[in-house]
Amino acid sequence: MIAHSVTREEWRDQPFDESRMRIGWYTQRPNPKHASARLRVHGPMALLEARGHECVFYDGTRAPDGLDCIVISKSFTGTAERVLDRAEAAGVPVLYDMCDNLVAKARAEGDDRAERRVIAGLQRAALMTAPTPDLLEKLREQVPGVPGQVIPDLLENTQYLAGLRLSLLERWRLRRLRGFLSRHSGALHCVWFGNSSGAQAGLVHVRERMPELEAFAKHHPITLTIISNTWLAYRRMAPEFGIPTHYVSWSLAGFLPSLRAHRVAIIPVGRNSFTLGKSINRPATALRAGLGVVADALPSYQELGDFIPIDDWQDGLARYASNWREEQDRLAKGLAYIDTHYGDAHVADLWEQALRKTCGGG
Repeated sequence: MIAHSVTREEWRDQPFDESRMRIGWYTQRPNPKHASARLRVHGPMALLEARGHECVFYDGTRAPDGLDCIVISKSFTGTAERVLDRAEAAGVPVLYDMCDNLVAKARAEGDDRAERRVIAGLQRAALMTAPTPDLLEKLREQVPGVPGQVIPDLLENTQYLAGLRLSLLERWRLRRLRGFLSRHSGALHCVWFGNSSGAQAGLVHVRERMPELEAFAKHHPITLTIISNTWLAYRRMAPEFGIPTHYVSWSLAGFLPSLRAHRVAIIPVGRNSFTLGKSINRPATALRAGLGVVADALPSYQELGDFIPIDDWQDGLARYASNWREEQDRLAKGLAYIDTHYGDAHVADLWEQALRKTCGGG
């Protein structure tokens, strides 16, 4: 689901409709290979356009003529500051969308300058949005006085991903992965996918949960595939791992077929100020791809406890290894749950509400 951007001339020439909003969007990383761009920029833009609103990318190089409001997606660059300056000069309100707690990340890294930059940017917003209540609560503590609203992540559009064409390199990577899995044909094939943020999130938490996988391997063979963009971090850690592992470089087209080659997605997540506000996106993506999930307990994951094992690594892995058929009904119910509570229509409603608040429409 990639947004179509109309030109400035196109939306100026269209007849005025007071129910239709004209929204500018700025993100530092617009490439849809980034999950934040797909799920919190391109996806919402496409849904809003389908409802008759106008959405354009806006980078502050010109005055925001004709825009009712501007959305900045978790960016605090010089360009984002220029967007804020242009918006303030023109009297156009700004919504800041935050899918990560960048204040907490800066504090954990001891980066006072980055912390001040994030807080200063958020203080200039008419509204800030976040995917979870926990993240929004933390942001409100860090930036008091700025109104906020929860807008969940869109669910990963697996139909769109499945339609992408694989490159020769992606086909080669997939063949290597399948060769690795076939060499361990009797094993429970697990996968971890995601980015790494140093000591805050990512492979560091895979390493912390490796003893759980190694303990399970004493009774049943198991493999782990890493789908990520952190090759060097993997190479440093891999010699420590006591089970067979394989690495696949993340790519947009190659992600879904690589994910579907496995039975279980593992989601180890340490509890810290950066991770506690994480959304349901990762287990939801695995469920939508047809995988089982074993996860550590985050606040946003708890609502899936009736469908997937939470903080129960040994029994959870055993369920998927020995009772895969029996688990299908439970996983199907989990999939129905996330489609009901995080479907496109519901998320689009929340975006409309937030944007109308930002535009001053209540």
